[in-house]
Amino acid sequence: MGTWKTVSTKIVYKNPRFSIREDKVIRPNGDEGIFHIMDRPSVVIIVPVTKDKEIYLIRINRYTTKKTHWELPAGSSDNQDELLAAKRELKEETGLISEKWTKLGAFEVAPGMTGQLAYVFLAEEVAFTKENQQKEENIDKIRKFSTGELFKMIREQKIVNGPTITSILKAELKLKDTVKAS
Repeated sequence: MGTWKTVSTKIVYKNPRFSIREDKVIRPNGDEGIFHIMDRPSVVIIVPVTKDKEIYLIRINRYTTKKTHWELPAGSSDNQDELLAAKRELKEETGLISEKWTKLGAFEVAPGMTGQLAYVFLAEEVAFTKENQQKEENIDKIRKFSTGELFKMIREQKIVNGPTITSILKAELKLKDTVKAS
């Protein structure tokens, strides 16, 4: 298979959170084309796990979907170290902290429109602080679920957020590997 060639690139929109660029390209087959790409800092997604292996989710009302969803805590890395960003986001969105962190890897968020990566972190043995959730994020509830409940919610389309589903799967694979190694 051939390679892509960028003929030109220009920023067509920019704000403090992201930019959109227009790239004129030559496809691997030789055809010319135009792509619009969103450039954003990486995001962090946190899987907060209790000592009993239950996972906390937040219930958040999203403007983009006009729906309320159960999701994992997540947010922009703001171009800082991903682990520091994960710790910040977990505390801001849930009031939870952890002393036991594991980086589970990364995945591409939406490779058809952005090169943005999501870094997934497992935060084990989480504990509440006295700090409140971020109200401006439209988070109205935090609740813990068993993995069985989460998989049922995914099957029943009660959890439809792709990054949440992917991160739960990554965490479950890690937790099962940890149990097998014990």
